[in-house]
Amino acid sequence: MKETSVVAELGDDWCDVTADRAEDCDLDHLALAAELSTEVHPAHPFFGTALEVIAHRLTNDDVLCRHRATPSRYSILHLTWSHREEIGGCPTIDADGEWRHIIAYENAVDAALSESALSGAAPNGAALSGEGRKPEQGPTGQPREEAPRRPS
Repeated sequence: MKETSVVAELGDDWCDVTADRAEDCDLDHLALAAELSTEVHPAHPFFGTALEVIAHRLTNDDVLCRHRATPSRYSILHLTWSHREEIGGCPTIDADGEWRHIIAYENAVDAALSESALSGAAPNGAALSGEGRKPEQGPTGQPREEAPRRPS
């Protein structure tokens, strides 16, 4: 199922993994689903839930998933890229619900970051760039240019 029109609503810092790879994306999209599967542990709320990764944020380690059993439900999770089963609340669930909830979450984050940029203060002392997002980084937390490359 192509989600191109839906993912496009999120903005330019999301890459639709169900479409042709974007020119500015060098991430191996198959690795996203594999890492999500690895990180979700038995105590995680989504353990045993069939999730389909449909997009990832280009500027950090967020992934957008659609719930296979409930196709109208979406979740944004933040991966750690530890390459192991996580503990506690990781991977964190940043947003969960119907598409309108995801859009509302994104709009709220953008508004908060814009307000922070106008006041000159970054939340929690974090360095912000571009559209108020964290500087681009790859799945290992390294700068994007050093991130693992997708085979050609």
